[in-house]
Amino acid sequence: MNRRSFVQRLGVGAVGLSVLEFPVSAAAQAVPAAKPAAMPAAAAANRIGSNENPYGPAPSAVEAIARTSLTGNRYPGQWTQTLTNTIAEKFSVPAEYVLLSGGSGDILKAVVYSYASKTKPFVTGLPSYESPTRSAQHVGAPLREVALTSELRMNLPAMATKAIGAGLVYICNPNNPSSTVVPLPELTAFIEKVVKTSPTTRILVDEAYFEYADHPDFGTVVPLVMKYPQLIVARTFSKIHAMAGVRVGYAIAQPKTLETIKEYHSNSGMSVMSLAAANASLLDVENMEKNRAMAREVRRMTVAAFETSGFTVAPCDANFVFVNIKRDSRGFQEACRQKGVQIGRAFPPMTSWARISLGTMEEMEKAIPVFMAVLGAPPVQTASLDHLDRLPNELT
Repeated sequence: MNRRSFVQRLGVGAVGLSVLEFPVSAAAQAVPAAKPAAMPAAAAANRIGSNENPYGPAPSAVEAIARTSLTGNRYPGQWTQTLTNTIAEKFSVPAEYVLLSGGSGDILKAVVYSYASKTKPFVTGLPSYESPTRSAQHVGAPLREVALTSELRMNLPAMATKAIGAGLVYICNPNNPSSTVVPLPELTAFIEKVVKTSPTTRILVDEAYFEYADHPDFGTVVPLVMKYPQLIVARTFSKIHAMAGVRVGYAIAQPKTLETIKEYHSNSGMSVMSLAAANASLLDVENMEKNRAMAREVRRMTVAAFETSGFTVAPCDANFVFVNIKRDSRGFQEACRQKGVQIGRAFPPMTSWARISLGTMEEMEKAIPVFMAVLGAPPVQTASLDHLDRLPNELT
């Protein structure tokens, strides 16, 4: 389907034709979407709710899985050190500064358990990724939640004040669900201020969506780890590397800090296959850039579709968008689900905003008409949505 026929099918008042007739970059045109393996019928819905990479692992990663599966009868052994060394070399840190994990979730939980407690408050943005908040609640840590700014960015001055005497500050950058970033100069100044005003407070920076950011002043804080023992950086292979189901993540921090974290880290299992795949994908810079190019084009089209239809979209620097749909997002989620499109859960207190992950261009061209049809219909009554609040939260 070309862009003109796509817009015609959306109907009057949905998306402007001129907006969707932009040229697609050569990089995005040159890379076809990966063809995933056959999935059960129950999984056939348009899944754009969990911030997954729709293009699948890099061919080099798939080949590494196939090759090393022949040694699946052995413990990982050398592959653990190989991936550790590759990460250390990429970030120019010593190997002992790297802690591997079966996904970054276990890292986040272990860090919270290490530094937040009943006497050591936990500081985070609101809304932000809730898993660390739930871990803080589990250990009984007082919560110091700081609302995002009017631009839906982390309010660093307010968080710096709340950080005094706290056990841990959590910064998701880019932030989930708002898709906004904290520029590197501002985040560097924040870290330096917290270290000075509250030296026993730890700072956890979650860079899960790092590679998708296009903000000109965005950058990693990993180099600051060499200077500040209070800083921990978490990364994952679940996003740009498209390995959410393979489960590999890691932390970068000073060795003494990692030793404390290891007391609560489950040393969650990684196989020779997952380690080899992660190592191959990290070295495959070309595939990573192709994924970035495709996500950028889909993001541009999706933002244009909503904005042309009169909806506000937060500044986007991740593989999802955050849209003010002007109604209860739970009702929007449910109505889209009934039409075969799965979008993200609600993020209180911003319940009139919906988080929508980026699928392939084809997936989004099928999903956007569904969004417009749902938003053009009367909202679902709030009283009928209570069951959604009892559903288990996603990992993302």
